[in-house]
Amino acid sequence: MSQHFFHTQHEGRPIRVLTGWDRPLQGHFLVIEYLDTEEMLYSNLDDPVIAAFGGLPRTMSYFSVLLQELGVSVPRNIIDAVQFDQLANAGNRQVEYDEHGVAIRAT
Repeated sequence: MSQHFFHTQHEGRPIRVLTGWDRPLQGHFLVIEYLDTEEMLYSNLDDPVIAAFGGLPRTMSYFSVLLQELGVSVPRNIIDAVQFDQLANAGNRQVEYDEHGVAIRAT
């Protein structure tokens, strides 16, 4: 599974966006959690719209629209990196980005 971590804000509150490619299940995931509480803003596993796909859509387009609807801005290069992970069927990859979307740590 690839994991891409990005910290930003939602309505003035700090959040962490985690998205990536799940190689074993062949789908994308998205989890957004507030950092000032244990509350989740969004989890693909709780989304009834994509439940028929096991909560893991095969493209990032659903999540791109969802992020816009939530008012969460994620730099395009992060979305592109996750799509590349799908093409490469990447696994065991973690990338952390700064607030501008620049990769600051990758393993």
